[in-house]
Order: sequence, then C-alpha cells, then structure tokens
Amino acid sequence: MVGVGTPEMEQASDLSDMGLSEITNTLAELNAVIEGQLDYLDWGTDLFYVSSEATVSNYGRYDKAERPQVPTIGLRNFLIELKKFKEQCLTKDYYKVIIGQAFTAIKANPLQYKRWTTSDLYYLITLNNITITLVLEPDDFDLSVGQYITQLARSF
Repeated sequence: MVGVGTPEMEQASDLSDMGLSEITNTLAELNAVIEGQLDYLDWGTDLFYVSSEATVSNYGRYDKAERPQVPTIGLRNFLIELKKFKEQCLTKDYYKVIIGQAFTAIKANPLQYKRWTTSDLYYLITLNNITITLVLEPDDFDLSVGQYITQLARSF
C-alpha cells in the first residue's frame, strides 16, 4: 500500500485507499459543498470517514469516537494532491521508484520499520511525505530491489 499523508490530519493516508474515479467524484461534490450548492457531504473510506460542510470538516477513524476538525478547503487541497500523486504513479510507474526506495531501506534495517512489534510481516516507512506499508515475507528479503519491483502488481 502506498499512500500520501499530511501532518495536519492524523491518519489521512487512509484516504489513499480511494480510487481515482472516487477521488474525482468526491472532489466535485466537495467543491459543491464549499460553493454552497450542497449542505454537507459524508465520505471517506472504511477506515477513515469525513463529514464536510462549507468551511469545516470533521474526520475520524472507524475505531475512535474523537472527530477532529479541519478546514474543508485544506481537505480538498489534500485530495487534489492525492489525485495528482495517483495519476503520476499510473503514468510514469513512479510507484516502482518509491517502493524500491522503501524496500531498500527496510531490507537494510527491518527492525526500524516494523509497523507493529508483534508482526514480522508489516513494515511502515515514510519517504517525502509518502507513507508506504509493505508486507514482506521472509523470502522477500532474499530478493534484489529489481526482483522485488518486478513482482509487484499495481492497483490505484
């Protein structure tokens, strides 16, 4: 999983699960909310939900009752950046570069990037504000970066 995050919103990288068409549709509806054509919009992913009004959006994780607020325009701008990132990954196979860098760093020091202390498969790294989670089997560590990249399937 490759996702874009922002320091202004904890866990916003969960929105990276949205597909390009979903992001495009959400942006159109979010613009309608900002312009006053819609009263509100409830949207997000299974893990990260958002309720947006013209000026303020509340967001939260599925497992927490807390709903922090952020400016709706800032959230819209984040979605625009997420859309650009996904388009860049599709057109230039940029994701291979990012994942290659992540794999190289994790392979060099797996303990530093373990996502959870109880798991030997999940690794989390952030490079240039891009959050990358890799699920690596023990055999993956025997692969070169090129071999690892070659076996990747892409879905954005």
